[in-house]
Amino acid sequence: MNDSLLARLERLETLYSEQEYTVQALNDVVANQDREITRLTLAIERLEEQLKALRTETSSDISSEIEKPPHY
Repeated sequence: MNDSLLARLERLETLYSEQEYTVQALNDVVANQDREITRLTLAIERLEEQLKALRTETSSDISSEIEKPPHY
């Protein structure tokens, strides 16, 4: 092989290696984001359940405390 082809081959191997590293790094980021999204989704679901329970508790308390004004 002549020097020009050898240099091109080495450059391609270097680029491939860097690209492989970049793809793995991006994959790690996406995997971390997926775990974080799952964690946040579960947290939101728990908060929604707590809010629903709180609304149920307070709605019965509030409705018993609300009285119509005397002019009605």
